[in-house]
Amino acid sequence: MFRNELTLLKLENKKQLSELREDDKYIIKDVMKSMSIFKVNSYDAQVVRRDLIGMAQEQKLRGSSLKNSIGDDLSGFTNEIIKNSGGPSIREILLRFLAKLSGYFFAWFLLSAFLLYGGLSWESSPIIYPFYVGIVIIAFIAEGIIAPIFCGEEGLKKNLQSLISLLVIAVWSIINYWLRDIQYNIEVNGGMIIIASGLIYLVTRYLISINIRKLAKDKYNFINDLI
Repeated sequence: MFRNELTLLKLENKKQLSELREDDKYIIKDVMKSMSIFKVNSYDAQVVRRDLIGMAQEQKLRGSSLKNSIGDDLSGFTNEIIKNSGGPSIREILLRFLAKLSGYFFAWFLLSAFLLYGGLSWESSPIIYPFYVGIVIIAFIAEGIIAPIFCGEEGLKKNLQSLISLLVIAVWSIINYWLRDIQYNIEVNGGMIIIASGLIYLVTRYLISINIRKLAKDKYNFINDLI
């Protein structure tokens, strides 16, 4: 149901990448970290990965390396690839956020029902809903926007993404803890939320698959014009 051009390309890229030299793998990994869905749609990103793998294979046959082909300005090279791509897909961003949100809600309420409360309904503060939504938004932004900013850094700067994310989550948790004290409890229908979030997740994954097929039409090689 969810098998599409992207999943097939990912599998092939993974297979081809495993056969490259470690230094070439590192460069490709570094480039791909900068290509979040807020900059490049996920299909274009995998096309770029495929092209970089092809470059590395060609340089290996010539007795050279990917670094020699790209040069020292890896950041500039990556930015040119991003400019040369089809850019982000707003539909993909929205669908992937909805899939992440529904997936998290499904998992959280399923675990709560069976591990914490032992049933499909329980009483809790209504603040849990905005709290969970906020956590997903923070995770989504951290993964798609903050992480690519620091992916090329070294040392302590490279860990700033994790520190910023943890700090924001901590502040959000404290705010919700204070608000919980002034909130009344309501009955949470965990069963309905599990069913609804599970269905939403399946539908959004299907829509993502359809969108990928549209993005995959008439794609070209992003790298050739940059070398």
